[in-house]
Amino acid sequence: MEPIDRRWVAERWPVPTRGDDKYSRGVLGIVAGSEAYPGAAALVASAAVRAGIGLVRYVGPQRAQDLVLSMRPEVVVHDSDEATQRLPRVSAWVIGPGVADHPGQDAVIGAVLASGVPLVVDAGALEACARARAAGDRQAPPDRVLMTPHARELVATLGAMRHDITEQDVARDREAHARLLAETARATVLLKGSPTLVAPPGGAVVTLPDAPAWLATAGSGDVLAGIAGALLASGLSALNAGVAASWIHARAAEAASGGGPIAALDIADAVPAVVAELLLEGS
Repeated sequence: MEPIDRRWVAERWPVPTRGDDKYSRGVLGIVAGSEAYPGAAALVASAAVRAGIGLVRYVGPQRAQDLVLSMRPEVVVHDSDEATQRLPRVSAWVIGPGVADHPGQDAVIGAVLASGVPLVVDAGALEACARARAAGDRQAPPDRVLMTPHARELVATLGAMRHDITEQDVARDREAHARLLAETARATVLLKGSPTLVAPPGGAVVTLPDAPAWLATAGSGDVLAGIAGALLASGLSALNAGVAASWIHARAAEAASGGGPIAALDIADAVPAVVAELLLEGS
């Protein structure tokens, strides 16, 4: 794969045309957050909107719905019971960030996994997705599923499939363990950390350029999931969405930081200007 730089990302970043509307630009469904962790839902939704998706549909409990709408009034919200009966029509899903033992959300996640729609899988949905795909339940093809664990989540997800590894094992060979999950689950794996890796099954692993250490902050991964979901919903492959989202995520962190501390929402808010600069330089 060619080097990942500004030109690589600019050539793949989805840009609307005069003939587009909110639906043709992509519709992203989000199953994230919970009564305990409502902020995850707001961060994923904010990042997706800031990354340029046409429309966001959020599914989750009332507390999370209220927070999402207070921060992003353009998002359309759905109750879990309603969505379980009939999934909203979307181009792609982000599932799992901040989900915590909510039967309604668990049911929606199960329906999403069975739908065959492209998806970004994080946090609370990783193990269910990996087990289903390892067992042969793979409605969505490998190049349309992006799993986004950090090292601890990778250990837990592989452990759910009877791979006995530790965080120290992952630290010794991050690439090998990202590949192991990619091949076992037949999905593209974005392993967060230093360095961030994107591993498609059967393909070369992409190593992303260094990102600011200030990115190690609560909610940063939720922002990354929202950006990646927006790109996947816009038609990019899981590999390209994961790589482009990681690159923009890191550059937005640099812009927001200026060398100092950042909060997750700062990263999302910096995305539009970073994308605008990227596209201007690439034109």
